[in-house]
Amino acid sequence: MRYAFAILMVFFAASFTLADQTDLINVSVTPKISLALDYDLQFRATSYSNIDYTSAKTKAVGIFSQYLNLNIIGKFDDRIEMSAKLGSYGFSGKYYNAFEMPYGGRDFEIFLETAFLTFNNEEGFSFPYKIYIGKQEFHYGNGFIVDGDNNGMLGAEVNIELSRFLTLDMFASKVPDENFNFYGINFDFFSFIEFTLCQERNDSGYMYIKGLSTKNFGDDSDKIEYDNKTFYDIRIANNGKKYEYAIEAAEQRGGLLKDNTQKLDYDAYMFSLSGAWHGDMFGRDANACILFTYSGAKGENCFSPTFAKRYNGLQRIGYGTLFAANTTDSFIVLPKGYYGINTLGCSFDISPFNAFTSGVSYFFFSASDAPTDAGDAGFSKIYGAKADLGKELDFFVKYKYKNYFDIVFDFAWYTPPSKADKVFANIDSSYLFQIGIVARF
Repeated sequence: MRYAFAILMVFFAASFTLADQTDLINVSVTPKISLALDYDLQFRATSYSNIDYTSAKTKAVGIFSQYLNLNIIGKFDDRIEMSAKLGSYGFSGKYYNAFEMPYGGRDFEIFLETAFLTFNNEEGFSFPYKIYIGKQEFHYGNGFIVDGDNNGMLGAEVNIELSRFLTLDMFASKVPDENFNFYGINFDFFSFIEFTLCQERNDSGYMYIKGLSTKNFGDDSDKIEYDNKTFYDIRIANNGKKYEYAIEAAEQRGGLLKDNTQKLDYDAYMFSLSGAWHGDMFGRDANACILFTYSGAKGENCFSPTFAKRYNGLQRIGYGTLFAANTTDSFIVLPKGYYGINTLGCSFDISPFNAFTSGVSYFFFSASDAPTDAGDAGFSKIYGAKADLGKELDFFVKYKYKNYFDIVFDFAWYTPPSKADKVFANIDSSYLFQIGIVARF
């Protein structure tokens, strides 16, 4: 896959140089240059009553956090565009490892989120294509395998429109400061069916937990020889004005070698089903959604993509405002021995007044593998879960002023499994109260 991608990059770069040379000369004489600036400021004041279920003593935490994003877009002509995004993340309050994110610091240090060139050739070649070169975000499907997390990776991507019905997309990238390569190829049929193949080759010497290298906070048990993963994914989705649905299934193959005596061959999978309705109720705009995700696991042989969706530049995100789960892990710190997180949930929101929206969500969590004393899985046994992981109720109220300013109040109530008291160090409920402000200019 690596060599094919390199050949294609050289081929398309050459075609960009040779095709339609007269037009290129005209552009250099009479350039059409434009520059656009915008920024996004996000602030959160958050109170957590309990975030760590490996500690017998509950840890109440209050924090302030802020994220600033400055986006610069320069367009030289119809073919070449430059995009750069600067980010700054700040955090105030007592710090725990649960708050760790991949943004290089928490003291308002400025970092380069993305910076890439786009070469666009829609005419003068057999197939319209785009080439992206530089630090950029990669994303496919619902982000179960690949998502940018507001923190791009250095690499290149080629998008080719083979026909009106078929698009081919390929990328190759490297993780900064690590011997970790990441490749992918995606076929999109009719903007309805997607096939994706991705490969992670982690030769950095350290495992990744929650998308972060354990190099700086792990121990000797996190050291590895290699951790290679190959993902095969199929997704069927339809995004209508009134109804939406998405079905996605993926398989993980590969191998993990910790030392000469600890080798693991991956054979794991995940499945996701979701549907949404958009309409009006009592004459007001309303939305409803249901979802189900299942992640198979047998110990460390679990579905565990390194670059799945986890962060939004400001905080951990996922299913549940507080639990914030994906198919592999969660924001809430769980005891060791739980693998493969499954989620069954629903949500509803309505705009009772102009500029106001309120909504409620409810989630059930379970694990596909768990310690022997983790208790019963309850009704989750229907789809093969081994243990209950609790449930969460979310509520929000949001005020939006045009497209420039949002203020939102969030409340979340997570209830841990009551029968897991032999594994959970405490079984106290956890509450989140949060006020968030977003300004865009």
